[in-house]
Amino acid sequence: MKVIITGASGLLGQYLNIELGKKNKIIALYNSREGNTKSYNSIRLNLEDFSALKKVILENKPDFVIHTAGITRPETADAMPYSEVKKINVEASRVIAESCESIKARMIFTSTDLVYDGNSGGMLPENGKINPLSSYAVSKVEAEEEIKSVTENYVILRTALLFGIGLNGSVNNFHILLENLRNRKLSYLFVDQLRTPLSLQNASRIISQIVDSGLKNLTLNLAGPERISRYELGKMLCEAGGFDETLLKKIYLKDISTVKPVYDVSLNTTLLRKLGLNQGELIQEIISTIQ
Repeated sequence: MKVIITGASGLLGQYLNIELGKKNKIIALYNSREGNTKSYNSIRLNLEDFSALKKVILENKPDFVIHTAGITRPETADAMPYSEVKKINVEASRVIAESCESIKARMIFTSTDLVYDGNSGGMLPENGKINPLSSYAVSKVEAEEEIKSVTENYVILRTALLFGIGLNGSVNNFHILLENLRNRKLSYLFVDQLRTPLSLQNASRIISQIVDSGLKNLTLNLAGPERISRYELGKMLCEAGGFDETLLKKIYLKDISTVKPVYDVSLNTTLLRKLGLNQGELIQEIISTIQ
């Protein structure tokens, strides 16, 4: 199949290039940083250039568009005027959905677990209460609604905390934590926020399975099997890599004035498993990540 990946030089995008490139024709869209897109058929494109975005999709006629691009960090979005966030995260998503609908291509959109109500007690199903607290999360809710209003040929993935090694300059908190542990530096990790982390490798494998399936008109929690805090994830990393656990220091959301507290967005993944999409065991995914 022919697959367009937006945000292909990003944290998840580079893993998708590797996984989907094994048996599909990849067209990798990137903006400022190339990453591993140079190993594929790649196109530099600004997501705000809607005419160019539409042209790339209509001219290449992919079977699938996997849309991961956008403003992906809540802190970044909250520091911007919402009109700018909306243009990139919402309006561009609608352009992609409309383009996909016109050529009957399927669309996968990576949303976030932060759309849910973090005070509902966790293990949230796909029909759980929506309560976005950040501009980033609000934009993801709006993007979901725009996509669903345009096409039924979509899979929306409410993506949990992704962890792994950033490739070619992309980084995440797990990668920073790993480097800190290797260099015997202290790391400060939340103990009062619960999520269901998923490795980048596992996420890319699951998305590849979705591409191979006939799934559509579906919103799905994309998450790991265990409900844990960042501090507990750090402890598991120490166990997997033989690092000194005393380098981990506990911090609390309630003590950080700049953070909008979302206490529990752990996700119920019963539907994911029923569909035959394979989660790996968390400790094994951590071991595989750092080997």
